[in-house]
Amino acid sequence: MRRAVRPPKSRLPVFGRALAGATLALGLIAAPAGAAIAPDVAHSPGAEDIRTAYWVMLVVASVIGVALLAGLLTAARRFRARGGHAEPRRLTAGRGAIGRVGAGLGALALVIFIFGVIMTGGARDVTADESSEALEIDAIAQQWLWRFEYPAESGGAASPGIATTFSYTELVVPVDTPVNLSIDSTDVLHSWFIPALGPQVMAVPGEVTETSFIADEEGYYEGKSTQFSGTSFPAVRSNVRVVSREEYDAYVTALGEDLAAGQSAVQQQVGANAAEGTEPVGESDAAAAGGATE
Repeated sequence: MRRAVRPPKSRLPVFGRALAGATLALGLIAAPAGAAIAPDVAHSPGAEDIRTAYWVMLVVASVIGVALLAGLLTAARRFRARGGHAEPRRLTAGRGAIGRVGAGLGALALVIFIFGVIMTGGARDVTADESSEALEIDAIAQQWLWRFEYPAESGGAASPGIATTFSYTELVVPVDTPVNLSIDSTDVLHSWFIPALGPQVMAVPGEVTETSFIADEEGYYEGKSTQFSGTSFPAVRSNVRVVSREEYDAYVTALGEDLAAGQSAVQQQVGANAAEGTEPVGESDAAAAGGATE
């Protein structure tokens, strides 16, 4: 008498336990590392809104991913071939099941959309303190650096002969002061992105894009362009140094004085060169010149 051959046992439960263990191990390893998936600490209201939206969407995406994975594993285990059955049981759904699932997913998508609109508006709108006046600064991108033009009412405006006080690469602003940036480009697309201070903004040639932030703590905040702009793209940096109001006024004043001194030196050199080129020609030189032309 021949023995009945049993079908091989499914390895799905073992796979499920291994997957759960690997996920748990990765979570434990990542936690001490300071959560590499976490965004930079926010130091501006706009950046705080972005950070909040990031964590909310990460949780929502994780819940959806875990639910899908759990449903897949459950379905694979429940409807696999058993015993002597030639085919696994088929999955059936009642009338209207697909419509209910679609309605639920549509409602979730609508909630996420509304949440995104609200958070985006909050990230772009800066609520200024009544006691602090907003600072208007032009940020102009070019291959491959940034030029920052400070307003005329800043400390360096008194420097004679200087119409615009400006700096390259590093933007210096006072703490707890609304800063309105007017972003432009002289050549190709660039992007302005300081994660700790606000959202990413594109610099488009011929267009002015505006963004605002209020730095709540003095310090140095680094950023870089995420838009490829040519061969030296990796060298593009957009850094912000936040200082006290007194330090800011002193910085802009010194910057204006340095620019005025440099401009004066250039003008003096141009005048000296022009004077040398217009000196009267001596008699011997004139005779030599006349003999050469004869």
